[in-house]
Amino acid sequence: MADRENGRESMDAQAKLVRYLQNGLKRVRSAVMGRDQKTGFQLLRSGSLVLICASLVSGLTAQAQQVLPASSQQYPATYSEAYYPPQDAATYAALVPDRAGNSERSLFGVVGFAGKHLPDSWIRLEYINALIGHRSGGPLGTPISDLNGNIINTTEQFELPIFDPINMPPEPMSVQAIAPTTEDLGFDNIGGIRGSFGIPLDQNSWIEGSFMGLEEQTQNVIAPTIPPSSLNPLFGVDPVQVIVIPFTIDGQIGTLSDPTGLTPLVPASMIAYDAGFFSDYRINLWSAEVNHVYDLRIPHDGWTLQSILGYRHEEYSEQLSFGGSFDNRSGYASDGVVNTGQFAMPISNRIDSKVHNYRNALQLGFRSEVKQYGLTVGVEPKVAIGLGLIRAQVDTSNVREPGDLSSILGDPNLEIDDPESTTDFDRELDFAPSAELNLYAKYDVSTWLRLKVGYNLTWLGRVGAADKSIRYNTMAAADPTMMPNSLDFGVTPKVVNRYVSAFTIGGEIIFP
Repeated sequence: MADRENGRESMDAQAKLVRYLQNGLKRVRSAVMGRDQKTGFQLLRSGSLVLICASLVSGLTAQAQQVLPASSQQYPATYSEAYYPPQDAATYAALVPDRAGNSERSLFGVVGFAGKHLPDSWIRLEYINALIGHRSGGPLGTPISDLNGNIINTTEQFELPIFDPINMPPEPMSVQAIAPTTEDLGFDNIGGIRGSFGIPLDQNSWIEGSFMGLEEQTQNVIAPTIPPSSLNPLFGVDPVQVIVIPFTIDGQIGTLSDPTGLTPLVPASMIAYDAGFFSDYRINLWSAEVNHVYDLRIPHDGWTLQSILGYRHEEYSEQLSFGGSFDNRSGYASDGVVNTGQFAMPISNRIDSKVHNYRNALQLGFRSEVKQYGLTVGVEPKVAIGLGLIRAQVDTSNVREPGDLSSILGDPNLEIDDPESTTDFDRELDFAPSAELNLYAKYDVSTWLRLKVGYNLTWLGRVGAADKSIRYNTMAAADPTMMPNSLDFGVTPKVVNRYVSAFTIGGEIIFP
């Protein structure tokens, strides 16, 4: 009703405006026909103003009629028919902002965008507590034998003969010695994190990817503390006074005999520490993979079977640093001439070995799950076959000086051809197999959240190891009376196996 009244008022106004125009034209004509000239000009001016105002009003009315849709020019019967969105898309976009586009710029908008464009995709985050086994460890240095040719187990305490021509007792003197070892060296309670995602390709297949990283872990190699707090026997066993690192001469194993070398056999050569010893073994591991997963059967009864085909990248590194000092407090280097007691200034050395493994492989496997009442139990074995790059480096500093009898029993004026520091580097390609077994359970907390716990066992085959890649050797001179042995410590890459055992716990978010 209100719209009808407004329309009638508009028509009345237009009728009055027409009458005013007609009267104005009559007055203009009278003025032109000879009436008062002054009055004629005034009337002409007034008529012109009226015509201009009429033109403006007509223009605004026409513009308003063009903006409104055609259907709105007919008066609606009810109030509700008068209010509805404009049918023109451009007009509607100008009047109503796109709020959905603005919301996608926020964090929740991004999640909504992912849920809209990637339905049934998921992301997962897990905490890892891992253990890396070191089952292929052994004593540092090379083997040595006794006078009968039997290899001595240097990881167990043995007697090291001492040559002292001045204080030589009726029985040969000796000290208790042992070699440090990496046997039974375990790296446990290693924290880490794994992030995973899945993107469906169709109803039966999707792409999955994950990244796993463990924090760097450090351990010390197994060795007794020297110097001992007391030289008194403990439980009938003499304390260890010297830690030794045996090395070969021209690749030949030495024989444990008197240090004078008077026996016809090759005397054992070794680095000895009696004032202090240190060690530091570090490991680091991370991996990433991307897989194509395909449903091999329709999960109508809660049991799914899926194939896995993808790519896997692993990087595993080790670093072993060890060394110590020697001041002859044990009497091992006494010669009766120059060295007859403890040195005023200890001598020290250091050996550092680094190995980094880069592994790229093709990965095959399968996944089997059983789901009942929101609980999913699954098993996922995978095997990777590829190629690995092993980069190894050994740095030494004064490597033979502590307890090296060659510089003590020889000519005192003869200097060892042993530079302050040396570096040897090697790299090689090798076959790189690995295998992984995942056992897990997931529980559906809601339609978009799952909790997951699991156990993971990973085998890394043929990886370079820092403790196994050191070459302990010297090269004998052609004339021992003129020139000393030359240093031949460096890199000899060797491969071992490593096992990673881990427990995981985390959560998974599914986009609707």
